[in-house]
Amino acid sequence: MSEPDDIQPKQELESALAESETRYRNLVEASPLGIAVHANEKIVYINPEAVRLMGGQSADDFLGRSIWSFVHPDDLAGVKERIRQLYTMRQDVAMVEEKFIRLDGRAIDVAVAATSVSYMGIRASQVVFRDISKRKEVERQLQRSEERFRSIVEHSVDGIMLTNEAGEIVEWNPGMERITGYGRVLALGMPLEEMANRLLPDGDRHWMDLFALPNQVHAFDETRDAAPANDINECMIQTIHGQPRIVQVMTFAIPTEAGAMSGSIFRDVTEKVAQDRQMQQQERMAAVGQLAAGIAHDFNNILAVIMLYADMMLRSNQLPPRAAMSVKTIVQQSSRAAELIQQVLDFSRRTVLEKQLVDLRPLLQNLTDMRQRTIPSSIQLRFDAGEDDVTIFADPTRIQQIFMNLVVNARDAMPDGGQLSLSLQRILAHQHPAPGLNAQIKEWVKVTVADTGCGIPPDVIPRLFEPFFTTKEPGKGTGLGLAQVYGIVQQHDGHIELTSQVNKGTTFTLYFPALTQPTLLHDTNEWHGLYLGQNQTILLIEDDPFVREALINSLTALKYKVISAHDGREALDIGRQKYQQIDLILSDMMMPHLNGLRLHSLLPAELKSKPFVLLTGHPLDDAQIKLLEMDIAGWLMKPVALEKLSQLLYQIFHNP
Repeated sequence: MSEPDDIQPKQELESALAESETRYRNLVEASPLGIAVHANEKIVYINPEAVRLMGGQSADDFLGRSIWSFVHPDDLAGVKERIRQLYTMRQDVAMVEEKFIRLDGRAIDVAVAATSVSYMGIRASQVVFRDISKRKEVERQLQRSEERFRSIVEHSVDGIMLTNEAGEIVEWNPGMERITGYGRVLALGMPLEEMANRLLPDGDRHWMDLFALPNQVHAFDETRDAAPANDINECMIQTIHGQPRIVQVMTFAIPTEAGAMSGSIFRDVTEKVAQDRQMQQQERMAAVGQLAAGIAHDFNNILAVIMLYADMMLRSNQLPPRAAMSVKTIVQQSSRAAELIQQVLDFSRRTVLEKQLVDLRPLLQNLTDMRQRTIPSSIQLRFDAGEDDVTIFADPTRIQQIFMNLVVNARDAMPDGGQLSLSLQRILAHQHPAPGLNAQIKEWVKVTVADTGCGIPPDVIPRLFEPFFTTKEPGKGTGLGLAQVYGIVQQHDGHIELTSQVNKGTTFTLYFPALTQPTLLHDTNEWHGLYLGQNQTILLIEDDPFVREALINSLTALKYKVISAHDGREALDIGRQKYQQIDLILSDMMMPHLNGLRLHSLLPAELKSKPFVLLTGHPLDDAQIKLLEMDIAGWLMKPVALEKLSQLLYQIFHNP
């Protein structure tokens, strides 16, 4: 065999190899993937796409540089382990995701794989990678969105529940825990049917219809009718502690890659429903009261004529005995009718109140002592007087009427005997929250009247305070007793609540604004028991010089400063000049030029916010209604008693 015959195959092999390397290089150079080769931890080759991805201008920017300058610190340990696998164990590295550092120092997310190769006769590693920064940013945004969603779910006051395709609960946020009492650990994985059985009162199965069961989601998507998505429904549930709660439920479908899901949002509206019902009740009562007041006013005028003429006929001594007896009956029945009208006026809050400081403890003690002698011995009467200060600013006659009515009702509810309990307590509003209480009043006197009688059916309770509504037999009740109670409580800026169970009893809870602790004058025979001011300035308007002087001396003794005027015109002039000094205006009603009502209407804006008190020597009827509508702070009848004057001023300044 000659030498040329040996050379030819070798040349052909080398030529084929060179051609293959050229094709491979062209393929690598044109690859849409970044490709680099490193040996001895130095870059020995890099293709154009890798140059572009790494922020270079040409391969010269990278050749000969250490690979570690392009490795992100977070991935350093992992890269070292993979290089060890490549160099010592000849193991290829499967695709992983990590970060590279570009020439400009910016980090990019890449998916990278590596394999052991021979490059220029030396052992090397070939790295193939692609930029996945956009995908990773989308993933990070999705993660942030999920975290925000999770935070919203966790902190939502509403309950949020999700169920999977199998009807199992897969989400139960803290809001659901608060509303239902069932913890997350117990709820997760529980079938929806089982949770429904726990939450629903017996017989209330319609609640299940509020949910789009997961296996109905596809039908719902097609028809929009299979589930009440985005509809808000109201239902009653029962907590783990057996307490009823009213919730609004909105249900929606959630198509997912993992399968159909349904979601439900629960909102506890128990308190709101109670407040709405109470507001509707108050509005209805106000409308009825306005109508009743108008009728009572007109009927009072008619009754006055009947009573006056009947009284004159009786006093004439010219009637035959039988006629005199008939007229006497007319007078008696007219008096009874007048009492009914008084009850109507109490309900409609049109009664003229004579308020003063009232300690409820002795008032209720006297009432219970008196009633103890009149109620059957089968009824046990208890009075828990407590030790709190239970002083309120009220009309004692009307307050006594309230409790007489309630005690009589309780007695009638226990024909076979039982227990009647009264209790007194002073409370702080924030420690004993109750719907309907004026949020501006911080302290209340709470009075409870409870019996163990027959109770009141639930369907009757909403109408119980309506005038002329009664559950008693005909002739045994007018239907005005509780209406009168309601009106008097409202007129005293109070609140009344009622709870009752059939065959177990009824409890009335009344709230009255409590007075703050008064400052009394020192114990002397002359001034004992009067309430001192704190150097507030009072603008006094009185046309009678002797009365004006007496009032100035009285107010000064009560520790008030006094600026006086002899009529309304002078008062307006003084008010415009010294309005910043004035804390209260005390005016006579009947004066020349401007009476008290007219003066109040002409007060400049600077004085409108000042409390305005009227003194009058004339009984007030319709005028009193005008006073209330004009926001008069109070009024006193002449001759003015020093004690009542001190009480009224103290009440205005300490309980505005």
